Amino acid sequence: MATIFRLRSASLLLLAMGPMLLAGDPARYQVVIKDGASVARDLLLPIDPQIRIVALHSNNIYFGLTVDNVRITCSPQGSIWPAALIDGTLHNAGNGVIQLQLNGNMPLPIQGLPKGAGKKERHGFMAKWKMGPLDFTQMVEVVPAKPVDAAPGAKRRMDTCRVTYIAENKDTAPHDVAFRANIDILINNNDGALFASPTTEPGQVLNGVVLEGKKLPTFLQVLERPNVKDPGFAAVMTLKSGGKVEGPSKVVLTQLGALGAAWDVPALAAGDSACAIYWDKKVLKPGEKREMTWAYGGGIATDAEGEGKLSLALGGNLEPGKLFSISALVEDAALSQTLALELPPGIERIEGAEIQPVPAPTENGHSLVLWRGRVTRPGAFEIKVRSSTGVTQTKSISVVPIARR
Repeated sequence: MATIFRLRSASLLLLAMGPMLLAGDPARYQVVIKDGASVARDLLLPIDPQIRIVALHSNNIYFGLTVDNVRITCSPQGSIWPAALIDGTLHNAGNGVIQLQLNGNMPLPIQGLPKGAGKKERHGFMAKWKMGPLDFTQMVEVVPAKPVDAAPGAKRRMDTCRVTYIAENKDTAPHDVAFRANIDILINNNDGALFASPTTEPGQVLNGVVLEGKKLPTFLQVLERPNVKDPGFAAVMTLKSGGKVEGPSKVVLTQLGALGAAWDVPALAAGDSACAIYWDKKVLKPGEKREMTWAYGGGIATDAEGEGKLSLALGGNLEPGKLFSISALVEDAALSQTLALELPPGIERIEGAEIQPVPAPTENGHSLVLWRGRVTRPGAFEIKVRSSTGVTQTKSISVVPIARR
């Protein structure tokens, strides 16, 4: 009888628990995450902070470059200079001929660069001058660059200068402006150094050619020796650095004597090698500016907007009631940079202050900020992390119940 009673009790308990087991069957959800703007993997290479490039000038708009004690222009302080075509008239700056001035007749000396985001120091210099009816600014800034061939453990080195030209129309009438940067090439002691384009002309040495349209590569190498397998020192010209900056429209590989009085530089086989970097003609309306950029040094310059760049990752379980992590990785953090987490209704912050200071970078040049959160109900949501530098990163989340069968 006792055995029968126990069996009946167990049966009644199972019958009573049946609905509870069904009701307690955990709900299942489909979670879909869509990324906002992503950070290219190569930008996540750590930075070696030692400055390896020297940019010199003679208190005028000419300048020259040396990397690791190797000259990559003919003169260490005077082999890169600008020219402009304004309303069809060529303004070809001779060394020191253009007065560095904006008002009156007092020359404006070369100045240091203004501080960056978060009052971060910048290495380099700038100059302002007038050319025809337009005002111009030239900025030469040391920036981290990635190697052409990034071996395991490679770092971005401070061995490259980003060169930025700003043309500004303060006149009351519109003006056409095209721009050109002239470079007298020398690598180490070779005044006839030639070029290579590993991505568009692999294995080839380039001499006396025009590169434009689809033939214009992201970067060019300038070879100490005309042998792509044994080039000696290979300097790098970055022509496309990403972001919103305006890169060149054409590059002419030529010889120094071709950089003369004419606007259209012919492509001549070197001798004494040189190149001309062009930006096509555009109309500048009154009050408009035009910003043009390229870079030269020991590596490929990264995006000009990379400082304080932010990438966002979500980890853990994003189903309702579960905990998940929000990780923000900051590259080259700016001084006093902060991150603010914005969560929509339906997601609550569990750990981490809403606004957090970005910690000092680790040895790899990155800083990590963390939060923990919880989804409280199904739905579609956006998680935003805003940086004090003006960068915002977003993750879109969809949490949808899966129908039971």
